[in-house]
Amino acid sequence: MKRILSSNSGKYGENQIKDVKISQSKQAVAEIIKIQHSKTEEPSKSVVYSDLEGLKHLKKLLEFLPLLRCPNSKEKLGIVKKNELIEIFKGRIKNLPAGNEFLINESASYLYRIASSGYPLLLPEEVISLEILPESITTAASTNTVPISFKTLEKHKQNLEIVYTKEVRADKIFHNTPEKLKWKSGNVHKVLADGLKPGSVLDVGGGWGPFRRFTNGRFHLIVDVSEIMLNTDPSPYKLNGRSEYIPVMDESFDNVVSSRSMEHCQDPTTTMKELVRCLKPEGRLVVAGWREDWPACLKGTIWGITNFLYFIKKVFAMAKHNPDLLLDRALYKLKIKKTKSSKYVKNLWGKEEYNQIYKRRFNRDAFQKMLENAGVEIIKKGYCGKDFPGFEPPEFIVDKFFDSSKYGLFFYFICRKPSLRTENN
Repeated sequence: MKRILSSNSGKYGENQIKDVKISQSKQAVAEIIKIQHSKTEEPSKSVVYSDLEGLKHLKKLLEFLPLLRCPNSKEKLGIVKKNELIEIFKGRIKNLPAGNEFLINESASYLYRIASSGYPLLLPEEVISLEILPESITTAASTNTVPISFKTLEKHKQNLEIVYTKEVRADKIFHNTPEKLKWKSGNVHKVLADGLKPGSVLDVGGGWGPFRRFTNGRFHLIVDVSEIMLNTDPSPYKLNGRSEYIPVMDESFDNVVSSRSMEHCQDPTTTMKELVRCLKPEGRLVVAGWREDWPACLKGTIWGITNFLYFIKKVFAMAKHNPDLLLDRALYKLKIKKTKSSKYVKNLWGKEEYNQIYKRRFNRDAFQKMLENAGVEIIKKGYCGKDFPGFEPPEFIVDKFFDSSKYGLFFYFICRKPSLRTENN
């Protein structure tokens, strides 16, 4: 929820005097950001607000602070202490939320909270603003995109956190033990990691950090909309942000990864443009998405039995929770009814909010077109993953006999961002 900080304008006399004081405050903030981005050990003698002593718990954030930008204004960000903020603005702001430090943009118009563990909270809809915000925000990559309302973004995060509160625990994540999940995610991430080049990694939608074990100790920064997911990741190199408004500077990473997260985002086209924006020229973009023809692609193979067993399980669930829906589907299959109910089967499991976070599957050809429109060259593509609907065969059988390059749940693309060349070259 965005918070508005109010200027107590009646206290400061004439508008001209007030404008001078505000200008001085903004200059002080700009100086703080300049010093922090230059990594100067000693603060400027003329500025008393840039002392970084006491920010040792934010040491890791200070390491990657120069890579960050404000998702609302696209400016550089700096860290400011709460008492410094009050002093800089001489009491002209009020209703500051809890917290001892904040991130602030260069023009001193937007504040962002910092989690107690030290990672920044940079969701555009949760900005703390010195200005009256509009009710929506235009997506970062395109001015032609229809603005997304803050209420829509807030509801999206709320649905995510409802699901993750139920499904993400230390002993089990989405009904998988840590060992099982490590095996499942590893079957995808091994393929994606082979496409990386040396250098830094931006992991958009990286969640609890399963891809970290494949990046060989490089600088690896995760961006995720869910604080529950981020709190599960023990690494300090992470931030709370949206894929449509990635809060990092242009062309700042050697590799950008989006593994199995595009199905959750609000706007996949804008997300794709943002992924490419963050990538250095000649960098690698590695993406994996949920294919639309799965599990239908398993039919006609021995693995199709898993889909059949899932169908039986679904029928029993329909009979128990909504027999009218089961009858409707049966009449449709028998061609007695021309149309079937639009009610979604997953509602039968008592998990209506799941429909709000799993927004889409992708046609691979359409996804490829989206990549090409974003300006990258495709180096390699294929399928990966060893997931099954319903019944899951033993891992050793799957590892030995299952051909994930044909029947894997996920398609993947490994892409290169071309260097910009002048006409003379």
